[in-house]
Amino acid sequence: MHVRHDMHHTVLIQVSKCRANILVHHVHVISLLQVDNTGFYYVRNNDKTKFLFRSLLYLGDMVLSMTSHQQAMGALLDEHSSLTGLRVKTLSAYDFPGGYHYHRKKEIPVMKDIVQGKYHPYVFHMSWTTNKHNKILFLQQMGLWYTDSKCENGGGLNVLAAKSSVMNSCCSAKPLISCHYKDKPSVEECKYSDIPSIDAGKKGASFW
Repeated sequence: MHVRHDMHHTVLIQVSKCRANILVHHVHVISLLQVDNTGFYYVRNNDKTKFLFRSLLYLGDMVLSMTSHQQAMGALLDEHSSLTGLRVKTLSAYDFPGGYHYHRKKEIPVMKDIVQGKYHPYVFHMSWTTNKHNKILFLQQMGLWYTDSKCENGGGLNVLAAKSSVMNSCCSAKPLISCHYKDKPSVEECKYSDIPSIDAGKKGASFW
């Protein structure tokens, strides 16, 4: 997940303006079923939200059976909006895009605006992606990755053990760009790289 440095201030302004109890990541619709992405959200500390998350804890068996808390959380958001008047709002898909936009052809213009630096989202959550490994690769080629490789996969713990500064040892001031797949959104310097496609059936079509 990529987070812009001024993101928290902006989201808090949005929360105060709409007086929502919880702000969730953009909503998408699958077969008429509304799905809230729970990879990123803001929550007010009040009785309604405490009851919401206490209820989620009680649904541990459902979370385990579905291998994700997202479906259980989505069901509870719908239920509690009626039961307790919980106010649920969604964050702007333009300012808070994610994997839903990254993997869809119709969103290519938005992705090009991001990789060309025409606008900078507050958060880019690489959802809709099968594993952590690919999430990192996609963020790297979008120019949204700033973590040194020695600090990945638990490497940051070694930095802490050595009593070194995590900020100085792990965080780059500039994006750490590497190109991996030509059919996925990437910065322009990946345009002419000799790299493979990842999605089947695209016959090597380039994002560019």
